[in-house]
Amino acid sequence: MKTEGLAAGNQRHYNQDFSDNISYRKINGEMLEESLSKENSFSLFLIEKGNGTRITDGNTREVNDGELHFVFSGQQNSWNLDKEKRAEIETISISDEVFETFGNYLKYPFSHYIKVGGISLSEESFDRFKYEFSNMDNELNEGKDGLLSVESRLKVIMLMLSKEIYKMHYEKRMDSACLLSRFITLVFDHFREYRSVKFYADKLAVTTNYLNVLCAKHLGRTATGIINSELLTEVKQYLIVSNISIKELSILMNFSSINSFYAFFKKHTGMTPKEFQNKYKGINTAAIIPEDL
Repeated sequence: MKTEGLAAGNQRHYNQDFSDNISYRKINGEMLEESLSKENSFSLFLIEKGNGTRITDGNTREVNDGELHFVFSGQQNSWNLDKEKRAEIETISISDEVFETFGNYLKYPFSHYIKVGGISLSEESFDRFKYEFSNMDNELNEGKDGLLSVESRLKVIMLMLSKEIYKMHYEKRMDSACLLSRFITLVFDHFREYRSVKFYADKLAVTTNYLNVLCAKHLGRTATGIINSELLTEVKQYLIVSNISIKELSILMNFSSINSFYAFFKKHTGMTPKEFQNKYKGINTAAIIPEDL
């Protein structure tokens, strides 16, 4: 479709029958399932009610109430929604021509949106999108008189989508940071008595595997490594600055036997506790105990 460029920045306005370029529809599940085809536009689907699945380029993802899904031009997309629950979905579609301009308001690479495919919205965020979608419908019905408002609203919707993507990843990072902070605090409090990762995972209501993955990803060590490092630091300090016997120290640190204490210490230092004590007794612990242990 022919377009006419105006002076408002780089934004282009579609002054002919732009219903071919930008459209709004309120549809039910049956109407949605009938549109099983290759998308030739960028489409947003605001799902007030609807449960089932969506298959995009061979990848299946769940569909639930209160979500926003997005499909890019050229993607193979189909829906399979529960027919017993009448779906209520609002959709906005924009042509490739319009997307050339308004796609710039998506702040992340398109490949990232394609990978995500859909997001769950808070009640507040859903209401904001619904407000923008409904007003888009009203302004499209005004024809050319509503064109500038349509373009402004489309920009807002794209920026809102980018904000939701940011929130999704930021909150995940914060959740991970919070969980790891709680884990470290628990280790400080309990490393003498509990050295099983399961103890800490249970306290945090996560699996041992998930806790290990988080520690490896964000701290560069396994959860076991972090627990053992804290224990080893404490043992070294006692060996250097205290007068208790090695046997008493093994009991204090809750080892099952002095032999297991010796085995643990030699595994991590290459020395027996006595060899370490003879070498470093009376030396400033800061000189031999790295901060990262």
